[in-house]
Amino acid sequence: MSLIGKNKKIYSYNNIDKNGSNFAYKDFEKSCSYRSNFSGCNFTGASLRAAKFKFCSFYNARFDQTEFVGTNLRGCNFSKAVFIDAIFNSAVLDHTNFSGSTFQNTIFLNTSLSTAKNFPEDKSGIIFLAGMPAYSDFSSDLLDVTERLRNNDIVRRSNVLHLKRGKINTLSLYILCQTFSEDELIKAFSVLPEHITTQFHTVSYLKKLLTKMCKADIV
Repeated sequence: MSLIGKNKKIYSYNNIDKNGSNFAYKDFEKSCSYRSNFSGCNFTGASLRAAKFKFCSFYNARFDQTEFVGTNLRGCNFSKAVFIDAIFNSAVLDHTNFSGSTFQNTIFLNTSLSTAKNFPEDKSGIIFLAGMPAYSDFSSDLLDVTERLRNNDIVRRSNVLHLKRGKINTLSLYILCQTFSEDELIKAFSVLPEHITTQFHTVSYLKKLLTKMCKADIV
């Protein structure tokens, strides 16, 4: 459920113990949490876009394909947390503690680590991007079919493939191209409006849907 136009307190927690809770695929967009305990929680496939988590504990939590886009994580504790295929895009990591955390194929874009605490020295599982992938990294055919999807209300409102001011989310294309060929994406995007009926908020959801379409020989 999206918090856009809805009660943003649904996933806002102040001084609350949510230890061990399952938040898989939940949408925390623009929620606000303060000094709450999320230790051992599962955030697989969750969107934390524009959410504020100040001085919260995520000790031993799991973040598989979780998206931290414009997320404020000031003073949070991620000790022993596990990050797999996660995305940190323009996140605030001021005095955020990563002691003992592990990373696998996790992307950091426009996110400074200068004030983060105890960030692992082994950065082999991290992909650092200086900026959004360039349009020139993709074929004109893929860019064109992606742009046409802007006409689909569900896809456009997801902010997964499209950004403001008429820009394409090339980070999402970069991630999808790690799993699919450009030809597969072009074919899938051409028929995507016929197969998507539920509002989504993460590239992981789109990846899952495209995988099902490929397995069903739809593309």
